[in-house]
Amino acid sequence: MKSEFLGKRRRAFVLALLVFSLMPLLASAGRQSSGDVTPRHQRQRQYKTASIDDRVKSLAKLLDLDEKQQSELKGVLWSRHEQVIKMLRAESQSPVDRVKQLRAINDNSVERITALLNEEQKKKYNPAGHLEAPGTSPKASLEDWLKTTKQK
Repeated sequence: MKSEFLGKRRRAFVLALLVFSLMPLLASAGRQSSGDVTPRHQRQRQYKTASIDDRVKSLAKLLDLDEKQQSELKGVLWSRHEQVIKMLRAESQSPVDRVKQLRAINDNSVERITALLNEEQKKKYNPAGHLEAPGTSPKASLEDWLKTTKQK
């Protein structure tokens, strides 16, 4: 009985994690499409997310990228964007499989970006730094998360 409850909570948590992690991508996909804007899309735009060009500019400034690196970085980010959109359109996948695939896409993108950088730039590049909350680690499990939330 208890394991069923944890299984349902785990599935709900994974689904919520997937939805919240993909919201910026979905908002930027709508902004980068054609100029046809409906009122629904206008409401989504009130929360500005960084476009691919914005991400390239900020990383170029942070890492001191040259023009060739910026161009290659933009290609990596577009490829990642297209893979995520394709994954979201594949309705046959379970939420758990989608999270696994999203992680694989992200890991692949980080590897490709890191390959573009020189040693000094690699030291500055922290692909997950803005995603981590204080006191968490990327290897933290759902059980660890539940324990910390119950303690509060």
